[in-house]
Amino acid sequence: MAPELHLDPDRLRAHASAAAGMSEELRGALHEAPDGVVADTEQERIRAVVGGAVRELANLSAALAGAAEAAGSADTEVGRSLRAILDPDRV
Repeated sequence: MAPELHLDPDRLRAHASAAAGMSEELRGALHEAPDGVVADTEQERIRAVVGGAVRELANLSAALAGAAEAAGSADTEVGRSLRAILDPDRV
């Protein structure tokens, strides 16, 4: 597989963790935001946008974690197949 196409499970897990962390930070900021700083309609719009970003980051984190799991499984299977090809008596 071309190096630019290889999905490193550890890097994917790290990105998943970073996205989850950003989601939680935004969620915390959303709940800690003081009321009455801007007009109610503007504040609600901001809360809706930030809430959407929280959900998108959480979804991204889950997708990256799933991709990491799949990439790890694929790496394991490729390793198993290569060992079987290189040493068929060992399998």
